[in-house]
Amino acid sequence: MKAKILFTALLTFLMVNGKAFQQNSTLFIDVMEQPFKTYIVVLEDGTTIESERDFKINKVRAGRNGIQIFKRTYRNNGRNQNAFRDQLIYNGILRVQPNTKVFTELRGRQLITRRVVDKPRNGNFGTYRAMHPQNFAQLIRAVRNESFDRNKIQLLEVAASNNNFTAQQISQLMDLMSFDSYKLTLAKRAYRSTVDTQNYFLVRNRLTFNSYKRQLDQFIMKQGNNNAPPRTGNRRR
Repeated sequence: MKAKILFTALLTFLMVNGKAFQQNSTLFIDVMEQPFKTYIVVLEDGTTIESERDFKINKVRAGRNGIQIFKRTYRNNGRNQNAFRDQLIYNGILRVQPNTKVFTELRGRQLITRRVVDKPRNGNFGTYRAMHPQNFAQLIRAVRNESFDRNKIQLLEVAASNNNFTAQQISQLMDLMSFDSYKLTLAKRAYRSTVDTQNYFLVRNRLTFNSYKRQLDQFIMKQGNNNAPPRTGNRRR
């Protein structure tokens, strides 16, 4: 009887903690807008959050999550200045891995996943995962097959939306660009997807002109020095 009680208690503990682990992910949504605009996020499980700033949603369940995002607009109809209308601007599916931090951006009517970070059980940030060398070699070949820098940039933007890179990898990709202006564009756009931004001097060194180096320095300074992925724009915290 005693052994049965202990077994039942252990099974209950594993089930409860396993469920908690499956619901221990955090979703960040960067609304990419000016401050003081109201957004409402509705998850499939009924979670509803309203905010005038970027979103941080804890205890997001792992797996498939239906998500809707509304933008609130206020109207002055002459009688009630507080009248408003919630406009649906995104309706889609977000897949979340267990025990991760998922960083996304709302751009227009698209929700783009920028980075996924593993969380250890203690809740701190885990190790960022850069693109596997074999996959990176395939990306290099694909970029080389493009004739124009603008096409190379478009290809790399798609890759960066689903992958992370090291500063060394970004510097290698910059070598595939013909013009410094496109190298600078790549350096800025890839910053958010770089796992070791402390080594971004490797990327800077790939720029030829000092004016472009200064522009990159100024861009990096504006991003701040956070554990979370660097952010663009000046939004109220």
